[in-house]
Amino acid sequence: MNRNFNLIMNTVFKNSIDPDEACSLVGSVYQPHKLNLCRASDQLSASMEHYPVSETSISRLTYNANIHIQSEPFRNFYLIMLPVSGHFNIRQNNIEKTATVGSPVILDTDKNIDMQWSNNCENIIFKLDKSLIDRTLLESYGVESKLAVAFNCPNREQGNFDKFSIMLNNFIINNPYLSDLPNNSEMFKNIERVLALSLLSGNHSHAEDIEKIRYRVLPKVIVKAKEFMEENYSKKITVQDIANHVCISARSLQKGFEQYECTTPTLYLRRLRLRRAREFLVFSRRENIGIKISEIAMRCGFYHFGNFSKCYLEEFGETPSATRSGRKSAL
Repeated sequence: MNRNFNLIMNTVFKNSIDPDEACSLVGSVYQPHKLNLCRASDQLSASMEHYPVSETSISRLTYNANIHIQSEPFRNFYLIMLPVSGHFNIRQNNIEKTATVGSPVILDTDKNIDMQWSNNCENIIFKLDKSLIDRTLLESYGVESKLAVAFNCPNREQGNFDKFSIMLNNFIINNPYLSDLPNNSEMFKNIERVLALSLLSGNHSHAEDIEKIRYRVLPKVIVKAKEFMEENYSKKITVQDIANHVCISARSLQKGFEQYECTTPTLYLRRLRLRRAREFLVFSRRENIGIKISEIAMRCGFYHFGNFSKCYLEEFGETPSATRSGRKSAL
């Protein structure tokens, strides 16, 4: 652990043997709760260090005894707990987890908390204000949270916080600038936002809302994409080319066409090319222009004549030559 981390931490209490005292002092940092020894014969020796950043804080908390903790919902913050030694079991409503070294957990802000810590369990605890999560959700994704973001949801795959714990170690715990925190408040505010974003990039109760916003495409973007196809249907353009032109991802373009056109960009472009080919065939017949069907196909973006004939037949129910001659195909 970074030496700077040890230097900045403020001692809240050290080697407390009184469960009520330890509970009260920890509660002054977080919120009031209940703490009991699991066995009356156990001897408590608890210690806590704490350092506030801005909308987050970092703590190191040790209970050298088997303890039972119960708390009302936090309401205003989340706790991410990274065991350094030992383990603890956590139950929030009907969701149960075990936190071990290398396997951190997050405590939601809107659920009752019931924890049992093993003897010699030491935790690094990262606290995030609920307002930071809500604001990041709104500013970064345009999602307004009417209900608290829940990271532990029934009937939903639980989030994996291993990657987050690595980020937390790199950005806060092992940050070489940590000792200069008072002079780098703006940098650490940005770090807090990055950590909030990393949590929101995982699985939680608003993940589907973020997904919808992330790939939302406005109708005017679809109009521009269609205009680009109209102007370039004769060229070898791809869906990625179209997406690049309208400055969105190919996946977003795909979802936008599915939403507003009930088709895909690929199918829309193919049908556009087929319509233009049909117009050329009809025009060449009426004006008696001697142009080969294969040349018309190439002018409309089809460079494989067999594929053109097949697609044309599927689209219009007749062959290109039938359209050119003005007679119905014998299908």
